[in-house]
Amino acid sequence: MNTSTKQEGLITLIKELIQIPSTHSRPNKIHECSEWIQAWLCHNNIQFTTIEHNNVPSILVLPSAHHSPLLLMSHFDVVEAANSALFSPWERDGKLYGRGAIDDKYAVALSLTLFKQHLDRLREYGQDQEAMPFGLLLTGDEEIGGANGTAKAIDLFSTDFFITMDGGSPDLIITKEKGILLLELTAHGKTAHAARPWLGQNAFDVLTADYLRIQELFNDQNKDHWHKTIALTQCSAGNSSTNMVPGSARALLDIRYTDQEDPDELINTIRDIITSTLQIKAKEPVFSGGKSPYLDHLLANSNGSKLGREHGASDARFLASRGIPGVIWGADGEMSQHTEDEHLILSSLFDIYERLDRFITTLPHQG
Repeated sequence: MNTSTKQEGLITLIKELIQIPSTHSRPNKIHECSEWIQAWLCHNNIQFTTIEHNNVPSILVLPSAHHSPLLLMSHFDVVEAANSALFSPWERDGKLYGRGAIDDKYAVALSLTLFKQHLDRLREYGQDQEAMPFGLLLTGDEEIGGANGTAKAIDLFSTDFFITMDGGSPDLIITKEKGILLLELTAHGKTAHAARPWLGQNAFDVLTADYLRIQELFNDQNKDHWHKTIALTQCSAGNSSTNMVPGSARALLDIRYTDQEDPDELINTIRDIITSTLQIKAKEPVFSGGKSPYLDHLLANSNGSKLGREHGASDARFLASRGIPGVIWGADGEMSQHTEDEHLILSSLFDIYERLDRFITTLPHQG
């Protein structure tokens, strides 16, 4: 297959995946996407295992039953799209647009295509899937935390090194990501008629005062923003009545922290300065990729890629927490993940494909 045909086939595969609106408001579509991938694997005579936890499907494609020397990870669930047109992908100016174009259906298509290409090479020499130097993990819940995807699948196999295929840049291999604190604040006041607010206490005022105190803890500033940050992502107060002082109010805070901060210490500090009730909804560690001969080989065969760090979070943390070394690496989407402008730079797709192919082909154990 010539390069042009291979590239066209890869783009077609991505487009077909994007057209399945596999958001968590439509779990049937997440299953439909999983079934589509399974059908593709069957069509290409590739062995796989399906996993399901709490109605979340995942797919494992391994050389052997329980081990893969190298693992490529990606996910086929996507975030919501207010504009349904995002599920009808289109190309413009060397870019592919659509929900999941960069996060993360390009990586699913890339991983599948790369696996098939290497398996076809082995079959030409009389070998089969057992001789593959890498495997795949494709999950259906990365966008909501990965608790029923990667976190469960990791109990079923082992690997020596992993690459989480997500948006980024072919020139930047991520070896560190921030940790996550998801905190819920619930403020309590006293209800009253809105015409006589002095008879009550507005819970939203209590919540606002607490949030302003918490914000004072996040004044750090540096050029690359490698410091703790906070974002208020949800907020509500009162009920459906329009003439009542709310007696309760709620806010959800998304805090990202670095390896320079202690999350427990930060939580205790926040508790000390607020009157609202604080509940920890999630506490995820900082991801650190660790050292590995695979990483050394990747750097030597990645056409000049550099090591770096990123502010987001990924399922990579689940493997790192088991002491498994790995990195996050992928194509370039110009930071358009989760936006109405989500897109993939196609030249970066072909670039990361060739770099991965070279890395895998030149692994020492392949001779």
